[in-house]
Amino acid sequence: MMANIMKIACCLVCVFGIALAAPAAAKLPKGFVQCKRSDPKLNECIKNSLKNAIPHLVKGVPSLGLYPIDPLRITQLGIDQGTGPVSIKLNFRDLDISNIGSIKFNEIYADLDNNNITLDVNFEKPITLDGNYDIKGKVIILPITGDGLSKISLDNLRAKINVYLKPVVKNGNTYMDIKDLKLAFTTTKMQLKLDNLFKGDKALGNNMNVFLNENWKDILAELQINFENALAAAFSGVAQQFFSRVPYNQVFIE
Repeated sequence: MMANIMKIACCLVCVFGIALAAPAAAKLPKGFVQCKRSDPKLNECIKNSLKNAIPHLVKGVPSLGLYPIDPLRITQLGIDQGTGPVSIKLNFRDLDISNIGSIKFNEIYADLDNNNITLDVNFEKPITLDGNYDIKGKVIILPITGDGLSKISLDNLRAKINVYLKPVVKNGNTYMDIKDLKLAFTTTKMQLKLDNLFKGDKALGNNMNVFLNENWKDILAELQINFENALAAAFSGVAQQFFSRVPYNQVFIE
């Protein structure tokens, strides 16, 4: 992993693309499963509840004011990396994350007393990120410039997600805020396609795309934190929209 500091200039989930106006307090819709805090098999209950919820979230839940989440849009992601093998300024705009609905929950551990939930998940379809990009800098030994459409694909993505919640009281009801969400992933393959590299020079562009894909492991090692933060922001946005509408006692009952 890189020694220098990478920073995200801007990574915003397009909230207006996720949520519609909804009542301040909503009941858990049909198809969503409640879990008892005292259930000795609480982790298994949460796992089944999430499994049942995903198809509804993918399609959207009008009663909660939630639009479909697959694809999920990030309005902007900026990577400014000044030193190291990958030294670039890379900006993505209107980035759509697809195949979130193929998520599979392997393990769940809930510590409700401390408001923490840990998930081990994998995605049965490649996670793809499609959007507009612009780039300038150096990748390993080669200069790179471009501005156009991009596609990134992450195969066999497996992730560990730590969700940290904070109870808040609104209008007499207790809700959960997402205090933090951390995500780390592994992938067996990253594939990249950047259109319009080098002002549209097809020969140079094709050669660069081949180079990027042949060296994907080295490139990902430099940029992985940025991608993890982008995915974490996306999932945090979805979770926050849900928890801000459904009171805690509708999700976990005594």
